[in-house]
Amino acid sequence: MKYIFIFLISFSFTFSENYLTKADFYLTSMLEGNNNNPFTDIAMEGLALATPFIEFGTAGFDQIANDKLIPSFSASLGVQLPIALGKYFFKRERPQRRYNPRLWNSRFTPSFPSGHTATTSAWATSIALTSPKMVPVMIGYTFLSGYSQVYVGNHYVSDVIFGWALGYAVASLFYKLYNNNTGNSGVIPQLKIAIPLP
Repeated sequence: MKYIFIFLISFSFTFSENYLTKADFYLTSMLEGNNNNPFTDIAMEGLALATPFIEFGTAGFDQIANDKLIPSFSASLGVQLPIALGKYFFKRERPQRRYNPRLWNSRFTPSFPSGHTATTSAWATSIALTSPKMVPVMIGYTFLSGYSQVYVGNHYVSDVIFGWALGYAVASLFYKLYNNNTGNSGVIPQLKIAIPLP
């Protein structure tokens, strides 16, 4: 039921010109950078660019060290399909950017939901669920990742909020599937990586 509620709120943000949409646009414009602080600008742009490498890099190296499929790797990959489906189903245009990027920055795909934020949320949720002591760090990292996408003018606030919710839902699902199968070693997905040497 809570997922339906989140979807309906996000749907209203995306398509209806009502109070929530106006609030979304206003909040987005307030949080977008204004090129007045080079240190913050470069830090936010760097984070916006680096998050996929951080997440897939750490999840990938962790996966290489394990024979069994781990939740952070499966969630980071698994969230990509709903991201793509959402983007090309809703086809929401990106915000009209006022911020002038100092580093390379691209906006090739539709805006809703934020793929960077959803991937961050899926990865961070997986880590937080398997290691509860990491919860504060993962919450902070997820928040900064989402904020960086709004700061550089890539996404509306609602894109980021839905990305957080989508990543959380996918990671929770993969974590439950993983835990339901841990007692039955024959059911746990096996991932073998072989690198041929010359």
